[in-house]
Amino acid sequence: MSFVAAAVGGAVVGAVGQAYAANKGAKAQQAASNSAIAEQRRQYDQTREDNMPWLEAGRGALDRQNAFLAGDYSLALNSPDYLAARDMGLDALEAGATARGNLWGGGTDADRIRFGGQMATQAIDNWWAKNAGLSGTGQQTAGQLGAFGQQTAGNIGNAMIGQGQARASAYAGQANAFANLANQGVNAYGYSKGWF
Repeated sequence: MSFVAAAVGGAVVGAVGQAYAANKGAKAQQAASNSAIAEQRRQYDQTREDNMPWLEAGRGALDRQNAFLAGDYSLALNSPDYLAARDMGLDALEAGATARGNLWGGGTDADRIRFGGQMATQAIDNWWAKNAGLSGTGQQTAGQLGAFGQQTAGNIGNAMIGQGQARASAYAGQANAFANLANQGVNAYGYSKGWF
């Protein structure tokens, strides 16, 4: 076998090996990136699922607050907290009036009216505060999920960029291998002809 043939043969084997290795490396990096992307998506989906009860509770509370602001007081005035406190308060007021022998007197009616107004105001304030706390929790959960979603999207984007870079690097490695093959072939031929 001549020197040129041996040199070209060695160069071909080296170039093919280098191109194969570059391609194999790119595929390995792409597989690793795909695994990272799948894990990021899985974790985002799990986090979202885990936080949905708080998000939905907040959304429901906000809907109740909006209905109240639109003039629908029924949810506040029919809440179990209000009804129980109102009934116990009126029972106590009437028991006192009965003990004094004045259940149906004008003063007792005035006491009922005053108590009802104060009780309604207090109950509405308590109802509003509870719903504000829930809607705030929902708002906070939505913000956290939005931030986590942005982070996940960034991580997935970076993994995809890494895939593209790995593929580009493989192409460059293959091109360099074949360019090196061509140079070695020319050099071998030049040595055989005595050009160098």
